Amino acid sequence: MKAYSTDLRERVVRAVKEGRPREEIMHLFGVSRATIKRYAKQHRETGDLAPKSIPGRPARKGDTLRADLWGQLEANRDATLEEHCHIWEATHGQRVSAATMGRAIKSLGWTRKKKTLVASERDEEARAAWRVRVGQEQQEDWIFVDECGTHIALTSLYARSPRGTRAVSKVPRNYGANTTLIASLSATGMGEALILDGAADACAFEMYIEQVLAPSLKPGQTVVMDNLSTHRGPRVRQAIEAKRCHLLYLPSYSPDLSPIEQAFSKVKTCLRRKGARTREALQQAIAEALEAVTAQDAHGWFTHCGYLAREENAIFTEAQQFEAQAF
Repeated sequence: MKAYSTDLRERVVRAVKEGRPREEIMHLFGVSRATIKRYAKQHRETGDLAPKSIPGRPARKGDTLRADLWGQLEANRDATLEEHCHIWEATHGQRVSAATMGRAIKSLGWTRKKKTLVASERDEEARAAWRVRVGQEQQEDWIFVDECGTHIALTSLYARSPRGTRAVSKVPRNYGANTTLIASLSATGMGEALILDGAADACAFEMYIEQVLAPSLKPGQTVVMDNLSTHRGPRVRQAIEAKRCHLLYLPSYSPDLSPIEQAFSKVKTCLRRKGARTREALQQAIAEALEAVTAQDAHGWFTHCGYLAREENAIFTEAQQFEAQAF
């Protein structure tokens, strides 16, 4: 409740000094008998009628935590609640519980989540230069090339089972050598692909470029691939430039700049659902998975990686189109 003003208090005390009855003062100013008595006593003892400050509780630990905790979180992102408590005690001389620490961290908007790992060897200057180059060129004719490994033991990672029981599935442990898929992706969808038994070495990759990808290239297109040693064979550049196309290598350790990585993620998801257990079935499943990648998928992945501009309000309903034409 808000305290009465000093002016009201002075008028109450003045009425008391004038000898007015307590009932009249109570009715006139809307105060209780105890309030009149308290004001008179305060004026008699201190000569002041200003409202007294209400003593508040001591600042809780959480208040201090929220004020100084941000820097500690920035410097110790991997630390558990208990570890943060120890760090806080060592640096501030104040012991806090894990529950208090957890509430303080939550109040700052920090949450615990799975980490996104990036290579410490990543060259940020090269990535920045790449982004500048991307902003200066048209990427509609870019073709990304990469490879991924598959095998006959792929299965869905999730399944259902009764509460309290494990969802168990059987897969072969001795599944032999991997099956490698080398493929290309443009802004319109998946391109030329090659399936190999075993890993793809430099010779196999050169064969793919020369015999599979190069015949489909059109002059002026740009082929982009990871900066791997197997991708840097002399015949790779010769085959691409012979078609009057350009060859670019992504900055090292930058899979986030390659939309075909997301295409392979969808392919792997399809293969896990298929659960092929023979080489022949796996090859058929790979072919079906590649066909499942749509032009809309490819366009979205190119946009997500920053190679195509996001189209705002580019899709209209038939009614909206009719209204626009009528207007």
